[in-house]
Amino acid sequence: MIQRKQKIVLFLPHRADPSRGERFSADLLPLELLQIASGPVADGFEVVMIDAMIEPDYLRKIDEACEGALLFASSCILGYQVYDGYVAAKMVREKHPNLPIIWGGWFPSVTPEMYIEHGIADAVGIGQGELTFRDVCNALAAGESLENVPGLAINKDGKAHYTPHRAVVGFDKFEPVPWHLLEYDRYVALQLAPSGNMKVRHRFPLPGKWTPDNPPKGFSMFSSFGCPEPCTFCCSPQLTGRRWKAISGRELAEQTAELQQRFGFDVLRFQDANFGVAEKRTKEYCEGLIDLKVPIHWNGTIEIETIMRYKESTLDLLEESKCHLLWLGAETGTKEMQDRIKKHIGIDNIPIAVGKLVKRKITPGTFWIIGYPGETEESMAATLKQAAHLKYLYPEAGSDVYPFRPIPGTADFDQAVKDGYKAPTTFEDWGGCFEYKYNSHNTPLPESIRNTWARYNNTAAIYDMHVQEGPMWMRKALSKMAGKRLQAGKYTFPVEQKLFDLYVRATGQTQENLSEEYAQLQPETYEQNKATIAAGSSS
Repeated sequence: MIQRKQKIVLFLPHRADPSRGERFSADLLPLELLQIASGPVADGFEVVMIDAMIEPDYLRKIDEACEGALLFASSCILGYQVYDGYVAAKMVREKHPNLPIIWGGWFPSVTPEMYIEHGIADAVGIGQGELTFRDVCNALAAGESLENVPGLAINKDGKAHYTPHRAVVGFDKFEPVPWHLLEYDRYVALQLAPSGNMKVRHRFPLPGKWTPDNPPKGFSMFSSFGCPEPCTFCCSPQLTGRRWKAISGRELAEQTAELQQRFGFDVLRFQDANFGVAEKRTKEYCEGLIDLKVPIHWNGTIEIETIMRYKESTLDLLEESKCHLLWLGAETGTKEMQDRIKKHIGIDNIPIAVGKLVKRKITPGTFWIIGYPGETEESMAATLKQAAHLKYLYPEAGSDVYPFRPIPGTADFDQAVKDGYKAPTTFEDWGGCFEYKYNSHNTPLPESIRNTWARYNNTAAIYDMHVQEGPMWMRKALSKMAGKRLQAGKYTFPVEQKLFDLYVRATGQTQENLSEEYAQLQPETYEQNKATIAAGSSS
């Protein structure tokens, strides 16, 4: 225990670019910062936590907080956070040149050289950060070298020098999460306030009695770390060694009950990479929520083959405990590509697993990827057809198709580079490369696939009747025709869509009016549809 409190400054960058009129759902709390703060708080450090989501003038607040601080630390994942975090760290370096800057998170963990060589990091934590960051704080407070702290890339003369590897450990090795640092009321205020012209991304479909005019208070937490899957498009295998560590089911239920009583939230989102790995844990968690009568709905992530493996009684407990949404990665529509990306999902199991959830009134959010390195046009077409068939069978389900993005630290990134992919070289470019809405044209998809993808998005919106123009009888007729197109996976000569487009234009309406529920359930389809609806209707 240190004798005198010293201040550490933690910063979470914007997840989306506010200058584009976007922000992420405010139930996505700064969990990364809360997790790494657990050790320093227990050791007596003063922690200043700054989240760009709730701080309009966050650069000024960072600057002020860094006066007299021991260190500045930040975390990010691939996306706009990369650039926003870079801007903040560069400001800290310029105004506080002697202040140590520490980075962590998925993206810095696989690109530590970039952070060190650009002069905005004295050290980068690799992988799991709770114990590493605690040791960093204590070493700096004691005036000791970071070379003795495992799990780091440290700056030595502008080059990355790696300390010994740190193994993944369980949550029992961590101090309690310092929830007292969370200004939850400010996140609730954002959730409940009208969004106006601001596009809110990653908002979950509303469960139960909740409506856009009467939204719930959302909360989020981590209950596990890592993932045992060997997927070639994900950096988790490299950073976690396919290890998965989780809070036990009953303990998690008790924590949920305590947090719900403390903060009064209505919906809980688990921000885990793979919540449902262990059926025993899931079963105990659901039973715990039921026994403790925790008044919430909850959602998380799970694998399709995991659903197939679960007993029917466990799936029933998901429904009884008010699980309202599970995100699933179907990934690809052919066995050959499933084997290539090491996902090994049985193609026939995808609609079966989704059906098991729909039967229990649990919304499945299903994702697919097209354009993997070396993927054939026929394989991409098969994925689009599978996505369309799933959407036809279960309109309640999301069945969203994304273009492949090469993520550093993955086997597919290395293969893409070998195939000629030119990776971004600046923080600004890395900050934009994961924004599907704005640069999907950069993904090398065959033109026929890109056209089919756009037409699928348009047709799925019409099928779900989330296009809001025109009288109800017209939308029902269009939905029925769209269903036939999805069932067949064919979108040529969309005469009915062209006529609808002419009707909308003639009556002075706009076809960009897609419902908020559709935007939540099919985020990529929603965004692509807004951009391509005219092209899809006129083709």
